[in-house]
Amino acid sequence: MKKILLKIERNCISGALLLLPLLVFFILLGKVWKFFQNYGEKFAHFLRLDLVLGKYATDIVGGIILLVLIYFSGFLMRLSLLKRFTEWVDNKLMIFLPGYEKNKKEAEEKLKQRDRKPIPSTDLPILLKVGEYWQPAHLIEEKEDKAVVFIPGAPSKDNGQICIVDIDQIKRLAGVSLENLDASIHAKGKGILNLI
Repeated sequence: MKKILLKIERNCISGALLLLPLLVFFILLGKVWKFFQNYGEKFAHFLRLDLVLGKYATDIVGGIILLVLIYFSGFLMRLSLLKRFTEWVDNKLMIFLPGYEKNKKEAEEKLKQRDRKPIPSTDLPILLKVGEYWQPAHLIEEKEDKAVVFIPGAPSKDNGQICIVDIDQIKRLAGVSLENLDASIHAKGKGILNLI
């Protein structure tokens, strides 16, 4: 019985820790939206949009005001005084809102990944003759009778070794993309025979 009560207590605490940041977020969001709705109602009445759009004019104009404010805040963030102020606010929010720092970092990572442009690859997928067997590799560059080759270490395609080899030790994989070769290397060789 005591174990069941401890399990129930642990689940309740875990649930509260999960729901508390969400609850605070939605309360803050509701207050911010109410603030912009008030100004949206005044602007909609001033521009006579409430006669055309009815009760939806308040939400539409309030949303437009919020979007314009967010857009221009992006320009203001470039000023060092405002940047320091927002860092101070962030530090205070991290103290009072559990989970704020983690959610902020996740959002920043998503934005960075979305803005990151893929770097075009000049590598070519090849097989490198090493003794009696063939090793999957990337051809980095070649000059006359020599070639620079990167041999990725499975399962990571980013770690490996660089070798300078004779050009007759490499076999180009025509019609094979580097992504397919890297996927096979990541899968510890599974599917490489289909690429040859």
